Amino acid sequence: MKRFLFGALVLTLLTSCSQEPEPAGLVFNLDAGRAIAEAECADCHGMDGRGTTPEIPNLAAQPAEYLVEAMHAYRDGQRLHAALQDMTQGMSEADIANIAGYYASQPPLDPLFKQQNEDSSYAAGAAIGSLCEECHGEKGISTTAGIPSLAGQQPAYLIVATMEYQKGTRGHADKTEMLSGIEQVDIEKMAMYFAAQSAPARETPPFGDPLAGKVDSAVCGKCHGANGNSHDPLVPSLAGQEPVYLVNAIRAYRNHDRSSDEEMPARTDAQIENLAAYYSTQQSEASIEGAPTGKELAAKCDRCHHPSSGQRKLNVPALRGQSHDYLVTAMKEYRRNDRENSMMHKMSSRYSDEMIEALASYYAFQYE
Repeated sequence: MKRFLFGALVLTLLTSCSQEPEPAGLVFNLDAGRAIAEAECADCHGMDGRGTTPEIPNLAAQPAEYLVEAMHAYRDGQRLHAALQDMTQGMSEADIANIAGYYASQPPLDPLFKQQNEDSSYAAGAAIGSLCEECHGEKGISTTAGIPSLAGQQPAYLIVATMEYQKGTRGHADKTEMLSGIEQVDIEKMAMYFAAQSAPARETPPFGDPLAGKVDSAVCGKCHGANGNSHDPLVPSLAGQEPVYLVNAIRAYRNHDRSSDEEMPARTDAQIENLAAYYSTQQSEASIEGAPTGKELAAKCDRCHHPSSGQRKLNVPALRGQSHDYLVTAMKEYRRNDRENSMMHKMSSRYSDEMIEALASYYAFQYE
């Protein structure tokens, strides 16, 4: 995460000076830096280096070299921000060093952001998923005959299926109406939430022979995985599924009421009930891991951004105690590749909104 906040922290970099020992190779005058910060920077960054709004980054205790590099980028047009470009154009190298030194010397800020639920997994997805739980059960674990479970399903499969219902191509008017106002990003969040759930093993249903069904399942396992836990993103899991739903679904494929890219083997009613009895009693597994906490995510970022990591360079910003909203904005910009940093884009491209929120919340409540 080298230069993670390069563009965003710089966005507020013009603002003050410090009281700590001068970093090697950089000379600055704290009094001169304080004067410039008061005249030019304090309206946005405060004299203590705290952004005056959540969207403005904190500068206090940032590495002086990082702040100098950031101001150079604005001055030279490598970073686009009209006010900062105008301000830095008339600054000498000494002015820039003095501002950086002043803010670098300010003590770390007490965090203002209080995160009560930093490890809540897929909170947004759970809120959206509540629309489905009335029918599909709490956490997507169905207890109603004929209604499928969503817990543990492959997220890609859930996304595709939900969007087909939304568009009406699966022929379920009530679901189409219910999903009509939901954005794709919300469907994705919901799918990730249900995919992260696992269900307890079901009792044997009052029909079918699970042992006979296990023998017949050998052909099914090629696509649906061992014991019905699929590892193919677009193939649903069958393990732990509601048994009546399984009977109805397998019959629908047999009778060609449902279509499939794969040719389904012909089954008798007895064989179908045996398969349903077998798969419904298998232990389902979450198809993805629960969302990592902010602390777990930060362990990777700290390799570059933590002062005690031994790897942090002087031009890499500190993240601890940074503005929560600013961190969220910066990470989403890296994820969209709106900021030119290939390493940060590659790292953040796989982060969901919930992961970014957890990471920003963790850092915003830490001391440097």
